[in-house]
Amino acid sequence: TRREAPRFARPWTHREIRASMQTRASAEKQYAEFYSLWVADFRKDTSLYLDLAAKYAGPVLEIGCGTGRVLARLGEAGYEALGVDVARPMLEVARRTIQPWRDRVRIADFDFRSNALFEKFNVVIASLYAFNHLIDVAEQRLFLRHVARCMKSPSVLAIDFFCPLPMIRPETNGRWREIERTVAGHQLRLRDKREMLTPLLERRTQLFSVDGSEPVEQVSHRRFLPAEQAEQLLVEAGFEGVRFLQDYDLSGARGIGEGERPLGPYQLIAER
Repeated sequence: TRREAPRFARPWTHREIRASMQTRASAEKQYAEFYSLWVADFRKDTSLYLDLAAKYAGPVLEIGCGTGRVLARLGEAGYEALGVDVARPMLEVARRTIQPWRDRVRIADFDFRSNALFEKFNVVIASLYAFNHLIDVAEQRLFLRHVARCMKSPSVLAIDFFCPLPMIRPETNGRWREIERTVAGHQLRLRDKREMLTPLLERRTQLFSVDGSEPVEQVSHRRFLPAEQAEQLLVEAGFEGVRFLQDYDLSGARGIGEGERPLGPYQLIAER
């Protein structure tokens, strides 16, 4: 019998590639605007960072600064700070957010997986689960080594870690949740689905809209780190005095217990 030649999908044209890139860029820009509104009233963590900035006097570095929420609070309190991120649409929003404090707050497009900054800081913050977006252990190690190189002595590092919702409530795995909120006069709507692809890796799919606009999809992946594993990575990178806390409560900081598995987000504080 005669065999048919294999059929291959035709290659994309340059016009199709450009259109795809423009669509993605537009979605990322829309998400940055949505995210800025969504987290605008979240202030639970900033008291911890302000306390650390007061204790370790000197410049502050925020890694994963997003749309500038924490930077604005640091600037408002009078601290000199630099915020870095790898998402340019987020940084575009952050420039507007920090405008009133541009004399002491700066932002930059920088990836700590690749290198360390030449500047040195007394306080370094990896806020609101930024570290969990590092999926590979090798890049986590590189990240922490590069962070350690740009810290003064004495100095402190604070990392905010997430805990996957399906790990706490298994019945939510793969199910959509619908959330509606009104922020600064804008109606925000979010459809949110979280799935555990492995025991530690979560895929999050979000469909978001602002003021009744057409929903836009955003997909992200985050890796859960047990506290003991995170502590080991920090020690390998040269940090010491690692302490565990939850709810951003510095007064409850303590050593990490063997086999400890938090039932929610947690934070680690480490010194250089």
